[in-house]
Formats: sequence, C-alpha cells, structure tokens
Amino acid sequence: MTTVAIIVGIVALAWLAWWWFSARNRPSFPPLAIDDDDPLMVEARRKAQESIPRLLQLFETAKEATSVKVPFVSSSGETEHIWAELLSVEGQRIHVRYTTPPVTHSGSLGRLHTHSLADIEDWVITKDPDHYVGGYSMLVMFQRGREQWGGLPPELADEESKYRVA
Repeated sequence: MTTVAIIVGIVALAWLAWWWFSARNRPSFPPLAIDDDDPLMVEARRKAQESIPRLLQLFETAKEATSVKVPFVSSSGETEHIWAELLSVEGQRIHVRYTTPPVTHSGSLGRLHTHSLADIEDWVITKDPDHYVGGYSMLVMFQRGREQWGGLPPELADEESKYRVA
C-alpha cells in the first residue's frame, strides 16, 4: 500500500511541476504576427491619428475609460507598441500610465510617461463593458487573427463585437 501511495505521490508531483512550469504559462491564444508596415495596420494608425479630435472630445467625459497605444523604445532598441491609460492632455503632450509591459525591455521601467499627441497610434474608450469606441488596430488584429488561425476563438470573437469605430 505504501509503494502505491509513493508512486501516486510522485506522479502527482510530476504533473504539478509540469503544470506549474509549462502548462499554466502558455498563452490563451497563439502569437499573432503582424508587421509594422502591414497595409491594414498602416491604415489603422492613419485612421486613429485622423480621429484624435474625436478622442479628445470623448476624453472630456471618459477620463477613467480611455487608453492609447504609443511607441516605446525598449532597452534592447526595439520599438514596441504598448497600451497606456490616458491620464491628461496638455496642449500637444499627453501624460499616460503604461498598462502593457514591453516584452523586449529589461531593467526597471516607471509606468508614468509623457508622449507627444502625435505619438498616438491607436485609442480606445470603454463606453461600457460591451461597447468600445476606437480600437482601429484591434480590428486589424481580429482580421489578421482570423486569417492566420482560420477563425477567431469564441472569446476573441465576442471581444471583437464590442468595438465601434469613432
């Protein structure tokens, strides 16, 4: 009986170690490869830039629900496109709090930063949990996801349905 208990214990520990170091760390969705110069992404950035006046108008009544995507040059010299909470606008400067950590950056990184209004690559305002305004690059990502994966997982298809252009 004790031999069986020991074997069961070893198998359970092996499974737990596998889950802890491998299975739990896998992303919910496969990585999505989209080049910076992808024509749809270039168009999405253009639309987001052109709609900045609308963003600023909506921001006045949605300060806690506004996010912007801005470029960030990491410690490795890579330019990443990360999301940040828009905190305030002062003329042509925006004050943000980074909400997505850069992948290629090492070392400490403060979350509060200042960018130029012209740095905004995309923006999203959450009107309510089921209605987002903006998100031009997100719509491209959903489209490219369908193309690369042969369809969207149900959770992403549901998320996509919440986006409305400005």
